[in-house]
Amino acid sequence: MQTLRGADIVARTLEALGVTRIFTLSGNHIMPVFDALLETGISLIHTRQEAACVHMADAWGRLTGEVGVALVTGGQGHTNGAAALTTALAAESPVLLLSGHAGLSELGRGAFQELAQADIARPMTKAAWTAGSVAALGPDLARAFRIAREGRPGPVHLSLPVDLLETAVPAASVRIPDRAAAAIRIAEPAPDLVADLLAALAGAERPLIACGPALCDASGRAAMATLEETLGLPVVGMESPRGINDPALGAFAEILARTDLLVLLGKPLDFTLRFGAAPALAPDCRFAVVDPDPALLARAPADRLAVSGLADPRPVLAALN
Repeated sequence: MQTLRGADIVARTLEALGVTRIFTLSGNHIMPVFDALLETGISLIHTRQEAACVHMADAWGRLTGEVGVALVTGGQGHTNGAAALTTALAAESPVLLLSGHAGLSELGRGAFQELAQADIARPMTKAAWTAGSVAALGPDLARAFRIAREGRPGPVHLSLPVDLLETAVPAASVRIPDRAAAAIRIAEPAPDLVADLLAALAGAERPLIACGPALCDASGRAAMATLEETLGLPVVGMESPRGINDPALGAFAEILARTDLLVLLGKPLDFTLRFGAAPALAPDCRFAVVDPDPALLARAPADRLAVSGLADPRPVLAALN
């Protein structure tokens, strides 16, 4: 009877989901995955420190829009790699950190490098969990890919217990997920949201549109440039933690202070905008906020809110054009 190990399922699923390269540093818990990847067309980019794997996966995600995959071993390998997740989270970069993990059958018995890895990664990710069975490995990977790209993009963590990677199951019982299994749901804007935004812009004297990091890829910046020309007003992409002090933005701080309507397309109202407080913004500046995260919609002061809508910013940016 033909069989597949859990590691084979992981490797084949990653290939089926479109992964072409993985940034990695080897270790005991993930050696079965290394062996399985030899049977795929996926390239391994080896590093000398686990955080570098995640930073490189982060760069890949930002540049391509694909999920950047980092593969590290468990224990200290995981903690080293997890340290880089905060950068990917702030950059809204689609990243998947795959970490080896002590065997499920050995947990609580002093297993090699036993650690609550998902608990460590959770505050720095959109989601983090440990695979619980061989049958779940493929669906877990598809779910992780979807979460990393859906809504506000960001990093996801999945721990891979070594005993699951080594367990063989009948090949006929395995269904390798395809890209359709990881397809994202796009939150389209409500019919009146774009009209309300255009009306608010028309009623303002000095409006400004700020777009968040997820829109700062090549296609997003092209759409911003087109919108700026179409509407004849400033459209700015903000991806640097320097915020209003980012030298690449030129006189942005001065223009922001005189703005009477700030439109935030997928751009959090946070420290990079001085939380919307004076003197960074005028005390009577109004806000229009579009975001896939309800919590970020709630940040705008209610008494200064002109428009608010739960939607992915990219289709809104396209519709405004």
